Amino acid sequence: MSTLEAPQAAPPWQRWGSLLLKIGISALALYFTWRLTAGMDWHELAARLRQASWLWLTPAVFCLLARWAAWDQRFRLAARRGVGIAPTPVLGFFVLMASAALNLITPSARLIGGLMRARYFARSTARSFGLLYGVVLFDQVAHHAVMISATCLALIAAALAAGRPGLAAVVLAALVTAVAVLVVSSRRSETFEQNPLVRFLARRAARAQERRQPRMQRFYAHGHEAVAVFVRLLGDGPLRGRAFLLGIAYAVLNVGAQWLIFRALHQPVSFLVVFAAVSLGVAAGTLTGTPGGLGTTEAAMVAGFGILGVGRVEAAAATLLYRGLHYATVLAVGLPALAVLEMRLPKERAS
Repeated sequence: MSTLEAPQAAPPWQRWGSLLLKIGISALALYFTWRLTAGMDWHELAARLRQASWLWLTPAVFCLLARWAAWDQRFRLAARRGVGIAPTPVLGFFVLMASAALNLITPSARLIGGLMRARYFARSTARSFGLLYGVVLFDQVAHHAVMISATCLALIAAALAAGRPGLAAVVLAALVTAVAVLVVSSRRSETFEQNPLVRFLARRAARAQERRQPRMQRFYAHGHEAVAVFVRLLGDGPLRGRAFLLGIAYAVLNVGAQWLIFRALHQPVSFLVVFAAVSLGVAAGTLTGTPGGLGTTEAAMVAGFGILGVGRVEAAAATLLYRGLHYATVLAVGLPALAVLEMRLPKERAS
């Protein structure tokens, strides 16, 4: 039984809707890029970029690559707890890079990136696609939980810097509430067999089997496996703690790369200021949905640095260099990894 079904032709309205969505997202990216570059003194910006020291840029590139290793370690830890086996560190690292490279090429990768990761991991570990997708879901939730927390802290810092203590208090209250809800829901998820969604998918899979609908049976069976693994992992207290720490490591390495780039440009900026601006930029890029956050991330980062007291030219030079190195490392490693994964890994096994 194949873990993945052959794709069916999409109806015309769906194809046109997807095309219009991509055009709209591209236009949005171009608009924010124009806002970022409008009125920029290009001669001064180019002069600042030429001053960059590779003594600081080299460890910045290392941080940009090492953050994916921290992310991979979190996934491998969850896979070991969830399905009893984990992919090798090399495979996990390159699968993440391939997914990130695909995200830079097309905005639809935000939706299929998790499916692609589960597909490659299922191929390599001889486990069911549904089981591995449950691990991917937990990993994605853990990543976004840390990123959302970082964004809230960044908003609090920006609000205080702008003289808006009321807004800072509202964001802090929202963050505390979200953490409380997550803690309560994760404790309830320990009896995953009684989870309503798990039970619903199990019933639907059994009904499809009775009606001799193999395609729907596979769909519900994989969904049941994925949700069961996800709920079980979410209820694992020690795993949640380690996943949070590894998420912090990813965030620190990500922000550390930008901080080192400021040092490379001979513009020392506080690590907390860099943390706030980078977190705001990542949130903006994620919410707008542009490929890899192109345009929106850069514009939000420059604006965030400006609010926190960094000069426009200095902020633009450091942001463009940071994002340029990000794109270069992801594409240089991710695209070859994507090609190798498609050629080398065995085809889907029967489930």
